[in-house]
Amino acid sequence: MKGDPEITILTNSVTSIAGHWDEGDPFVDEAEIKAVLGWEIKPEGLCKDDACIPVHHEQSFKHQERYNLHTVARLTGRPTLISQELKTITIGQPAGLRSSALKDKIAPDFVLPDIGGVDRAFSDWAGKKRLLVAFSSW
Repeated sequence: MKGDPEITILTNSVTSIAGHWDEGDPFVDEAEIKAVLGWEIKPEGLCKDDACIPVHHEQSFKHQERYNLHTVARLTGRPTLISQELKTITIGQPAGLRSSALKDKIAPDFVLPDIGGVDRAFSDWAGKKRLLVAFSSW
C-alpha cells in the first residue's frame, strides 16, 4: 500500500519495510514474513522446510491482509523488542541457536554500520580478538 509507514526491523542487519501498526504491534505483508524470518504462511500454519507450526485465529495473527510480525516471531521461538514510537522491532535469534552459541561459546554473526557508515560484519574479524563497544544516548 502506498503511503504506509515504514517499519524498521533489526535482526542480523537493519531493514525498513512498509507496514502498519495496530495496538502496538507491526503488521507486514506475507512476503516480508518469509524474507525476514524465513517462514512461509500456508493453510497448515507457519512452515519452514518440513516443519509447520499450527496457527489459531485467536492469536492476533492477521489484520487487514497483513500479518503480525511480533506474533510470528514469538511463535517461531524468536524474542522481540518493539518500539512503536520509533516504528522499530528488534528480532532476536531462535532459542536453539542462542543456547548452542552459549554452550559452544561462539558469538552469532551480525552486520552493523561503523562510525563512518560502512556496514561491517562481526565475522570480518574472525580469528582475531574483537572488542565490541556499544553506546546508546538513553
